[in-house]
Amino acid sequence: AMDSSHKKPGYPFTLMSVRSEGQFNSIVYEEKDSYRNTNNRWSILLSQETIDKMDLHNKVVDVVSPYGRMADVTVFPFDLPEGDMMAYYPEANVLIGLEQDPRSKTPAFKSVSVRLEIC
Repeated sequence: AMDSSHKKPGYPFTLMSVRSEGQFNSIVYEEKDSYRNTNNRWSILLSQETIDKMDLHNKVVDVVSPYGRMADVTVFPFDLPEGDMMAYYPEANVLIGLEQDPRSKTPAFKSVSVRLEIC
């Protein structure tokens, strides 16, 4: 299991932002992602176990970080460790702060503490 010591209190999930199959850098060519079986980019991907446990089947949620909120987001299942979440870039940028990794000096876009609020 992942080391969860970096998670902020009240934000039990770790979000990473990713590009979709139909995307080059920030240019999005299509809404669906055939790699991950999603049909829209205003979405998050969670483990089936998390979806079952939180009863998120066909639910719309808000994703909240210390930096912002993505409202009315569709939940999709994906093969992820429990506690991890994926969302698309640049849509998820509102959730990502400007702090940088001390070693690489890159933004923390692969490890953002977030929580879900069911709409």
